[in-house]
Amino acid sequence: MKNIRFGKQILPHIIAVVIFLIVSIILYYPIILENKTLIQNDINQGKGASEEIVKYRKELGREILWTNSMFSGMPSYFINLRWSGDKFMSVAQDVLTLHLPRTVKENFLAFLTFYILLLVFGVRPGLAVAGALAYGLSTFYVISIIAGHMWKVRAIAYMPLVLAGIHSVYQGRKKTGFILTAFALALELYANHLQITYYLLLLVIIYGLFRLWEAIRQKQIKDFSVKTGLLILAALLALGINLGRIWTTLEYGKYSIRGKSELSTPAGHVSGGLDRDYAFAWSSGKWETLTIFIPNLYGGASGKHALKHSELSGVLKQNNVPENQIRQYEAATLGYWGTQPGTAGPVYVGAIVFFLFVLALFFVDKKFIWWLVAATFISIMLSWGKNFESFNYFMFDYFPGYNKFRAVTMTIVIAMLTIPLLGFMGLEQVIRLDNGKKVIKKMFIALGITVGLGLLIALFANPPALQGAQIPAWFRDAVDADRKYIIRIDVFRSLFFVLITFTGLYLYKTKKLSETVFSIALVVLILLDIGMVDARYYNKSDFVRKSRNNFFAETPADKEILKDQGLSYRVFNLQNPFNEARTSYYHKSIGGYHGAKIRRYQDIISRYLSKEHDRIISDKRLNAQNTKILSMLNAKYIMAGPQREAVFKNRFAGGNAWFVENILKVHNPDEEIAALSTTDLKTTAVIDESKFNIPANAGTDSTARISLTAYEPDHLTYESSNGKKGLAVFSEVFYPVGWIVRIDGREARQLRANYILRALEIPEGNHTIEFSFRPDSYYVGDKITFTVSLIYVLMLIFAVYLVYKESKSVPEEQET
Repeated sequence: MKNIRFGKQILPHIIAVVIFLIVSIILYYPIILENKTLIQNDINQGKGASEEIVKYRKELGREILWTNSMFSGMPSYFINLRWSGDKFMSVAQDVLTLHLPRTVKENFLAFLTFYILLLVFGVRPGLAVAGALAYGLSTFYVISIIAGHMWKVRAIAYMPLVLAGIHSVYQGRKKTGFILTAFALALELYANHLQITYYLLLLVIIYGLFRLWEAIRQKQIKDFSVKTGLLILAALLALGINLGRIWTTLEYGKYSIRGKSELSTPAGHVSGGLDRDYAFAWSSGKWETLTIFIPNLYGGASGKHALKHSELSGVLKQNNVPENQIRQYEAATLGYWGTQPGTAGPVYVGAIVFFLFVLALFFVDKKFIWWLVAATFISIMLSWGKNFESFNYFMFDYFPGYNKFRAVTMTIVIAMLTIPLLGFMGLEQVIRLDNGKKVIKKMFIALGITVGLGLLIALFANPPALQGAQIPAWFRDAVDADRKYIIRIDVFRSLFFVLITFTGLYLYKTKKLSETVFSIALVVLILLDIGMVDARYYNKSDFVRKSRNNFFAETPADKEILKDQGLSYRVFNLQNPFNEARTSYYHKSIGGYHGAKIRRYQDIISRYLSKEHDRIISDKRLNAQNTKILSMLNAKYIMAGPQREAVFKNRFAGGNAWFVENILKVHNPDEEIAALSTTDLKTTAVIDESKFNIPANAGTDSTARISLTAYEPDHLTYESSNGKKGLAVFSEVFYPVGWIVRIDGREARQLRANYILRALEIPEGNHTIEFSFRPDSYYVGDKITFTVSLIYVLMLIFAVYLVYKESKSVPEEQET
């Protein structure tokens, strides 16, 4: 990175920031100028999931660590939880993003961080602006914003800043590199999307290995060790400011679907993470990777197509198919046709960027090419998932931590970074070199490779044929012709941008264009190339006035259920119950929307709740058989739609707690979950004796009762009365860490019953029972987080001083 001096040399960076700001505002101008908001599914679902937490936080003036609004109860760690040190992180983030509105700030942040990365790697500001726009406008990034995956895009945005800090240290700028790494990594972890951070770690490992090889080759192991140690110290500081968040994540991970299953698989083995089928459900096809160059190579997005007048519509009209059905057929067959279950759009990094990547292979120092190309291809191979079993199943089974994450197509975020990074490093080298025949020759070779690949795709594109014996040949042939046409028009579109970029570069190298004109032209071309593809997947209709976002409008069904003034009961929504959190906005839901449910609860969903859901719909009524587990979970209401008439009261619901008469002892989790189907759960508790000391018997008399008398999501109070010493079962999810149970103020030990519920041995007589969720991972972790945050603030103040000081001095080392 060239020395950034105050004065005239800071002007290009101010201009860059202004450009990023203007582009970000133009992208989402309805938010800024018309007070509108994007309809973002994940944002809506997240609001529904967190409503109970937010409500009680306001009422009680403290953090709520458990919520009963989703999946019958789970920690609030990944839903809506604040930490003492978050204020410092929030301020730092606001400074970086100029306190722009949500959504607008996401693109601006990606532009800014990638711009810094390119500067660190020696790319001049004019070119770095174009590279930054390419990174922040890539379709994967923009589509993720539209979907509302805000923590994911925030983590992707911080990746370049982390790499910039690490590279600065190895360049020799140890002080500022150390501070930048600690700062960037703290923000990366603050984004709280461990899957993206994990992929960033893979990239850093690849970079580090090539750095190590370089150090060994040049006999500079000591220098490498010192710099690496400095980076480890920076990482520890970043971990410290996020310790509570990381601690709770690791703690919860063991009991979530990301952790080890306690049930035996059909093969007799125990899974150590997500199931393969679940993790690899979204796997990119091998040839689908080329959408980084040709966006519509596999049709684009599910349910959308690129043709105004398709051949399919023509033949359907000839066969007297109604217009509305024609649109449905077009959407189903001419949208996405790859191997994934569906997609909101392709991964497109830009035809121009792809050409620059190829160009860079002829100009960039080999030490950079090796690690950047290696990282790119590893990223691509990982994104293939089940379509490249030999490599990816090995990674899933043996590479530490890899089996904790689903949707492996997300590994493409590594290539999203490495392709434009190498591409613009290559362009910088072309600009620097003298205008010789060798340079021009290599430019033409790179052009030939890129154009040749495009023409081969256009000539030999062979989209998959429709399957099905009942599909008429004329229908299949029309779809095939349309798909090939969609591919070819996109090929020629991409080649147009490649050729015009090459022409501009050639004119610059032959001194017929100035560097300024070329840089401006490149920025405009990047905006047109990638921006026009982004526009296929969102438009002004995606923005609505905030007052018109009726996702949470109270329905007659909601109003009917809310008439019940009971302290706590649950609602089961028959409409997509385990993939929606709107129900959670008003009610305590059996279902929900979350990527990391408690594993035992997921086992219950798979084994019982999904089947009860189907049987209720099939039977069109409620009975003891099709609501057995729902009743155990106190599902007092079943909701089949928004109408008042679609609410059904479940008279079989078990209530908040009950005394049982019998205890069924089982020997392992497999027996425990299986016994639920054959046991009367209102009178008998199923307990795994390999995990708990089981009471000798369960006593109860005819007057025994237990009821919930006070409710807070993470603090429940019950009153009990029993003439005998008895065992009570609570319709609350058992979680082994953090729950403190007291009977009349004296601590007691809870048991797990019926695979997922809490149980407690209660002495005879009248008693007050309290369940309080007070995990050390939060309370101790929060204190450490706050302490390190203070150090972090002092570090940032020192960073400002160092940047000013080093801006007036020569860097310790220069490296391009």
